Amino acid sequence: MLDVALLQLRAFGLAEHEAAWAELLRRIDEAAAPPDGPAPDLIVAPEASYPAYYLHSRAAYEAAGVLADAEVEATLAERAARYGATIVVGLVQRTPRGTLRNNAVCFGPSGEVLSRTPKRFLWHFDSEWFEAAWSDPAGMVEVGGARAGVFVCADGRLPEIPRALAAAGAELLIDPTAWVSSGREPAALSNPQVDYMLAARAIENGAWVVAADKVGVEAGSIVYAGRSGVVDPAGRWRAQAPSDEPGIIRASVDLDEALGAPVPRRPDLYGGVAVPGEDSPAARATAEPIVVGDAEVRVAAAALATQPSAVDLMEQVRTTATTLATQGAELLVLPDLAGADPHALSQAELLPQLEALSAETGLMLAVTLAERPARGEGDEDRVYKSMLLLDGGALLCAYRQAHLDSAEAAAGFTPGDTPPPLVETRLGRLGLLAGGDALAPEPARALKLAGTEVLVWCGSPLRDASEDGVRVIARTRAAENRVYVVASAGPDRAGGAHVIEPSGAVAAESLAGKAVAVAADANRALTRRHRMAPGTDPILAHRPEAYPDLFGPAP
Repeated sequence: MLDVALLQLRAFGLAEHEAAWAELLRRIDEAAAPPDGPAPDLIVAPEASYPAYYLHSRAAYEAAGVLADAEVEATLAERAARYGATIVVGLVQRTPRGTLRNNAVCFGPSGEVLSRTPKRFLWHFDSEWFEAAWSDPAGMVEVGGARAGVFVCADGRLPEIPRALAAAGAELLIDPTAWVSSGREPAALSNPQVDYMLAARAIENGAWVVAADKVGVEAGSIVYAGRSGVVDPAGRWRAQAPSDEPGIIRASVDLDEALGAPVPRRPDLYGGVAVPGEDSPAARATAEPIVVGDAEVRVAAAALATQPSAVDLMEQVRTTATTLATQGAELLVLPDLAGADPHALSQAELLPQLEALSAETGLMLAVTLAERPARGEGDEDRVYKSMLLLDGGALLCAYRQAHLDSAEAAAGFTPGDTPPPLVETRLGRLGLLAGGDALAPEPARALKLAGTEVLVWCGSPLRDASEDGVRVIARTRAAENRVYVVASAGPDRAGGAHVIEPSGAVAAESLAGKAVAVAADANRALTRRHRMAPGTDPILAHRPEAYPDLFGPAP
């Protein structure tokens, strides 16, 4: 068990750096001596706790008279040794070359500096005064006997950064952050990383995540979201601060719950992620002409029950497809109908009926079924989960799910040995994800780099994850890749049907626990726009050389 204290600090401007320093030290002292309960093993303070996050300019920073880095580190190291705690603090620091970095510095309980982790994915104006330092090694440290990985704020928006830490053995991910927000009510502020991204990082890596943020306003224009807290490996917030009050969040982290990724990594299938973002088809697509009107499609997902007989199921599918076609839908995504049952409904039983339905309604259909190869094919003793894409009465594509969870593997399914495909269709470039293929971030990233506009996910409720697990994964895959996601995971409250926009916003979703179909317009032109903020592009920022152990060779 690891006891954690997260400092949610009030924002101070650069001119107030002396007050910021005094407040940081006061809060560390307060956190280290709780009135009741155990003293913390780990104390985390926000990004750029000293001297400030917004520096105005390099000249303004030089004129501010901030403390020397050596003095700052010596004081914080003394605090760590005094309290026998690991302390992680976001600091602006000089490099030997005179450049500035936005670092997360980790001080060990003996007073030593364990690591200095620079922010890599610089957000908006960060690049005006900070360097990104992509070549620096991952920030791995040991905290109370646990392997921990450190990243800074927007680094959590690139799946590869936390993923590399988890692949190196991190059970705990530590995020000094400065989440920004906007809104009318200070008590109702939030941020995409709070709403869904940190939960996705926890789920996909099976690791704990702790984050410390600021509150208040800096430079008259930067509003902080607060919401410091702790996310468990199932994606549930175990503790969370308000958005408008400074303070200290305390929590106990049970490391035995950090069981690792829900599906095994398949680096041999991730060659598509080894392509530099700037050289990818996705980057080239931003310069391709596209007629906005021609790029509009109507997409739908159906949260259908997966347990009826084949006859009852096909009646549900037929009724839903006919209704949606009448309402103008062009693509219908169905859930994973195989689940963890190798004797479930199979291609042989349903494929002819689904082909006929796609011809009759004019809908493109996506579904996952059990595949039992015919005799003579050489692997008739195996059962696969096969995702099918049909259009106009024909099978456009079939591929075998490559990432199986433990229940699927124990049931006797065999994983496929090819990566999820991109399919050129009359509705655009569709990337197919079956079940657990969406739980690993690499397949979706590879599909985006290859030019995918819409990710189609035939899924099921996530085992051992929060009730919002499917939803947070779908929103994160959309936002981090700037693509549409159309997902169906059945009617269970933990599943649902979802249409997600490239920003991560929900375009349509089913009622929780109800068998409902939903539809929304998707304009594929929006997937050509990758910018999250000025100078902030997750595709151009994709640098596979920074994560040499994550991917196989590029194709």
